[in-house]
Amino acid sequence: MLELVRGYATAVFDEVEPTDGLAGLSAELRSLSGVLVSSEMLRQALTDSQIPATERADVLRELLETKAGGPFVALVTFPVENERAAELPKTYGTLLELAEARVERSAAGQPLEPEPPIGRSGALERIRGYAERVFERIGDPAQVGVLEDELFRIARILEGSRDLRSALADQQVPLHVRLSLLAELLEHRARPETAVLVGYTIRAGRARDVAGAVEYLASLAVAERGRRVGHVRAAVELDDDERARLAEALSRRTRRTVELRVTIDPSVIGGIDVGVGDTVIDGTVRHRLEQLRDTILQLR
Repeated sequence: MLELVRGYATAVFDEVEPTDGLAGLSAELRSLSGVLVSSEMLRQALTDSQIPATERADVLRELLETKAGGPFVALVTFPVENERAAELPKTYGTLLELAEARVERSAAGQPLEPEPPIGRSGALERIRGYAERVFERIGDPAQVGVLEDELFRIARILEGSRDLRSALADQQVPLHVRLSLLAELLEHRARPETAVLVGYTIRAGRARDVAGAVEYLASLAVAERGRRVGHVRAAVELDDDERARLAEALSRRTRRTVELRVTIDPSVIGGIDVGVGDTVIDGTVRHRLEQLRDTILQLR
């Protein structure tokens, strides 16, 4: 399983644990994993690499949203968009193992433990995955800029205090103690989302360079602001209803609140071109999507 997916999954687990939703999430993952083992049709539908990953995720999201909670839908569609198609069944099995381990730890009242040791690039991928989930849950695009400012400011504070960096990196001190120290530092200084992101840098394996990890998070926030804008090229002006429906569709696709920027371009023939960040809407696979949808519907 990609470290990016591990980080994203950890953010979802953190999200549902305070509301006692871990057991339900684990049960839903167990059910999905069981279906993937027993149904060759579903495996083939979800692992068809000839269909773009974002399109397969769209179909799965559409089918699950009326039957499952938002965190579960996010948890199982994110790997579709990021893992190699052939790895999906194995990834879902690993997610189930992680969820069950969290349920056991929570039931026993045990404190959080650091993620398994890994190198710098792997730890940064975990952080990026965790941030992906935190960012997508922020409804107001303006708040992304607030997080960006807070993260840069916290990075400067950490860079300026060797004692603080040493205390946060001390592996002899239990993780929950170091997280409490960080929470005390950030209280009344940062939004909850900022505090959660900074705390995960310690859990993910970058405690020795927490200042650098927080600055990396700030750079992700900079990029995130660009993912909140939908750039549209259309042959003719869109009316208010068309804009609203397009914005809603893009928000569903990107799991973010999207603001449209429309450019009138007569060279666009027969529709519109749409891009949000590095996501491009492609209508050429619609027939394959309908086939995928029909295949999955047969299994319901």
